[in-house]
Amino acid sequence: MVIKKEKRAFERINLEDLRGSVELMDIVKSVSVVNASEEGVCVGGADFPVGSVVRLAIGSQAEEPDISLYCKVIWASQEEDPEKKSGLILLNTNKILFRKDLLSFVRLIESARKQAAS
Repeated sequence: MVIKKEKRAFERINLEDLRGSVELMDIVKSVSVVNASEEGVCVGGADFPVGSVVRLAIGSQAEEPDISLYCKVIWASQEEDPEKKSGLILLNTNKILFRKDLLSFVRLIESARKQAAS
């Protein structure tokens, strides 16, 4: 039996019924957010090439503003996968310019974490 060590620094939180879109240049595709952590997200429905820089937009949750994050596609499922899942790592390194979006994203993850624990 092979035991794989988890490479992620942050816990992945499953997010049910969360919709958004991924944009690359003039192409915008609707996606579902499968899970997320403080460093990235897994989305279903986007089949952009690995290495692409994309904009992930997530609709507002309750009183939170819409979230817009720039990400890099770091993995994509096989072409045969009907869900076309992709892994996106956050690129919003300018904490001042993207402060509101990053804070909203962290609050979204924390809220989902609390719901999962209860």
